[in-house]
Amino acid sequence: MKIKNPILKGFHPDPCIICVEDTFYIATSTFEYFPGVNFYQSKDLVHWEQIDSPLNTEELLDMRSQVASSGVWAPDLTYADGRFYLVYSNMSHVQSGPFKDGSNYIVTASKIQGPWSFPHYFNSSGFDASLFHDKNGKSYFVNMEWNFTKGGSKPSFTGILLQEIDRRTLEKKGPVKRIFTGSEWGFTEGPHLYQKDGYYYLFCAEGGTGFRHAEIVARSRQVEGPYEIHPNTHLLHSHEGLSLQRTGHASLVDGKENGWLIAYLCGRKNSSGKCILGRETALQNIVWKDDWPYLADGTDCASETFFLVKETEIHPENPLTQYAVASEKFARDFKTLRMPMDRFRKIEKDRIILEGKESLHSEYMQNALFRPQTELNCSFQVHLKYEPNGYQEWAGMTYRYQESNFFAFYSTFDEQLQQKVLRLMISEDYRVTYDPQVVFIGCEVDLKCRVRDNKVRFYYSTDGKNEIPFGEEYSNDFLTDDAIQGGFTGAHFGFFACDLAFHRKEAEFSKICYQNEDDI
Repeated sequence: MKIKNPILKGFHPDPCIICVEDTFYIATSTFEYFPGVNFYQSKDLVHWEQIDSPLNTEELLDMRSQVASSGVWAPDLTYADGRFYLVYSNMSHVQSGPFKDGSNYIVTASKIQGPWSFPHYFNSSGFDASLFHDKNGKSYFVNMEWNFTKGGSKPSFTGILLQEIDRRTLEKKGPVKRIFTGSEWGFTEGPHLYQKDGYYYLFCAEGGTGFRHAEIVARSRQVEGPYEIHPNTHLLHSHEGLSLQRTGHASLVDGKENGWLIAYLCGRKNSSGKCILGRETALQNIVWKDDWPYLADGTDCASETFFLVKETEIHPENPLTQYAVASEKFARDFKTLRMPMDRFRKIEKDRIILEGKESLHSEYMQNALFRPQTELNCSFQVHLKYEPNGYQEWAGMTYRYQESNFFAFYSTFDEQLQQKVLRLMISEDYRVTYDPQVVFIGCEVDLKCRVRDNKVRFYYSTDGKNEIPFGEEYSNDFLTDDAIQGGFTGAHFGFFACDLAFHRKEAEFSKICYQNEDDI
């Protein structure tokens, strides 16, 4: 039975997959979005249910004022002796200069639902850390090494480090050893260690996170090496013309009757050649030949499908998601930036009320909620009830990549016109422009953003029936990793409230909808 990729659409990078008893789990990166780390579970590798994020309090995850695309990188999920272990990097400075400031932590829980322990600091020598639990009872901490003296970028990826760790106390044991330096492609990162048939297998990402991304595999009879590289060097890498690009950062799992599989990140291009959806998660079958893993289809590139032995009933998703703001679905789909904002928002029946805070350029205290774009053709809609009294009070919807690059479609008060108005703001590299159209409105309005491939158009309605186009049609190419140096997320939809005068003006949102329009 063939299953279509990607299995987790939209912003779901750096997947780590494991199987505990009869359940598969995947953890993915969340970067500056809060709470940290997305968890999914599945019994059949087809239907994935999102469960509570583990890093859901400021005590567990402090990202205050961190720059865009920092925060939680490359979570690693393992299980040993009845205990889940989650390793993650919390990065604070990542985008400019030779430094990558961040630290690696471990949290544990007896159940995937938690509660999770207080973060145990381990090291700061590099990012993309993981744990490996040997069959002999030993455990090892593995991370890439970042050497800032090399000037940044490719030369600074100087190898994979290994250090024994006490599985119970999480304390360090013995020296740190560099066990692998990768291939000439460089950017060797995202290490995961596995054990099978007398060999230790080291999976690493290489080539950077763009269209040269790849997955290298090496093996050794000893956990400390030396490691020999796969006969093909790379197990998986991108090929021009394929629908799935930017493939790499893989993790391995025994799929039981379905054999071995890897979970890896990928990106789907729009007609501009840009990956507007960010990096997504796919699965692919693995076979073993001469004690080496190979893609089961005989290629070295991503496939639009993977294979399962058993026929499984496919439960198609409803293309329209109408959110009940008090539901678990809403709480899991929508995230805030860098910190929880619960004390500045309240839910009353079918509406959510946000207290206005800082601007959409702020990396500290935006009061906004976001969900990722998951289809190339889609729409997002909210109903806004708002009574602004001045130009510093503004609230509405946003279609964004990060603080520098976004659209904001909002209600505010124009003091020159002495009227409540709708405006469309475009911020590209922090340079703000406005669509020339201005519309007078009352206190309530429906706001809608519709995306068609690489184009976006905004709409409004004052009667709840007739949609009226607002402004021009725009390109969304500047909301992509491709357009932003050092960006790692994908496009998101959201709604927000700003009060740059007193941080207190409230905006009420309801009828929040996201629709997959790929087939329309």
